[in-house]
Amino acid sequence: MNKIKLVHIISNLSLGGAQILLLDILKNLKKDERIDIKVICLDSGEFVRNFSESGIEVIDLKEKGLLNIKILFKLKKILKNLNPDLVHTHLNKADFYGRVAAKLSGAKHIITTCHNYSSHHEGADINSISVFDRIDNAVIKYTDSYIVAISEIVKRFILNRNSNFKSRTEVIYNGIDVSKETYITNEDSRRALRKSLDINEDDFVILISGRLEKQKGHLFFIKSMQNILKSKKKIKLLILGDGSLKEDIQNLISELELKEFIILAGFQKSTEEYIEICDVVAVPSLWEGFGLVILEGMIKRKPVLASNTGGIPEIISDGINGILFDTENEKSLQEKFLFLYESVRESKNEIDTVKNNAVNILKEKFDISKNSELYRHLYYRKLNLYI
Repeated sequence: MNKIKLVHIISNLSLGGAQILLLDILKNLKKDERIDIKVICLDSGEFVRNFSESGIEVIDLKEKGLLNIKILFKLKKILKNLNPDLVHTHLNKADFYGRVAAKLSGAKHIITTCHNYSSHHEGADINSISVFDRIDNAVIKYTDSYIVAISEIVKRFILNRNSNFKSRTEVIYNGIDVSKETYITNEDSRRALRKSLDINEDDFVILISGRLEKQKGHLFFIKSMQNILKSKKKIKLLILGDGSLKEDIQNLISELELKEFIILAGFQKSTEEYIEICDVVAVPSLWEGFGLVILEGMIKRKPVLASNTGGIPEIISDGINGILFDTENEKSLQEKFLFLYESVRESKNEIDTVKNNAVNILKEKFDISKNSELYRHLYYRKLNLYI
């Protein structure tokens, strides 16, 4: 049979949850020799190299700006030449230009993964419909696109926008490579990394990893935890990532006199070794479609402390495989953290149970090899082919 020509279009290949998910899915799909995979990136990013190193061809348009008609013309021309059987888009910019270009170029099937339940990045109320949502609804209908939601709450967001989308929407959870359970560091390299970050051997390390943006809740977390950080419990907060709030975070740290307790380590191509040196992974998001960093902590048997928002409760059951606190609730965060701190410090059996449950549930529901297979089945189903 002829190869299945699959083209993924993504807004950018900066390091983020959607980009990591796409790479992991395509690594698994590459094992099927009947599928020919190409990725079109609209606006570059440091993660382009990771795709290339994995043997995945990337066509980088290097086009900036949301209102940029050149993107549509370039995409249409490329898709005409590639003549794909399936076009699959990711993130707002690619969803708009990619779906329209695919429709105009005669693509047979158009699929979109919806990675969050906020289309305008200023908050997330699944019951509100923004101008962006209305435009997106119109594009979905015009292009007859099929939708994959990364969590049940994202699916609810889509159906709240238009209940007629029910027949064209399904949930496929994000996942992670479960082989990451094996540590890439040893005791000596972990000690050396901690030393390079000015973290003592007996310091208790909280890790927050993600873009420095409003959604991720850094400012709330720092303000809420300031007294605990200063309480001489030898606690350090290690923050990985970069973004528009970097200066605001730096100013807050100075204002609250927390420089000796908080380490801003910046963007890291790989966060795996940093997770391995921490004691707790914190995810204080104000809204979150899923939360891939939760899985990254769980697979390393690190207890995860996360806000009870969005798709996070679909991953974490409080006290079973992680700890949830009420979103933007300072008292709830402090109480849950101190419980977790004492449990980890004293090596209580209950926290070991939480860690074990986290790994077991992850392997059952969030194994990327299994979830990639769901995408493969979707592609074959759309083309009326047998696996």
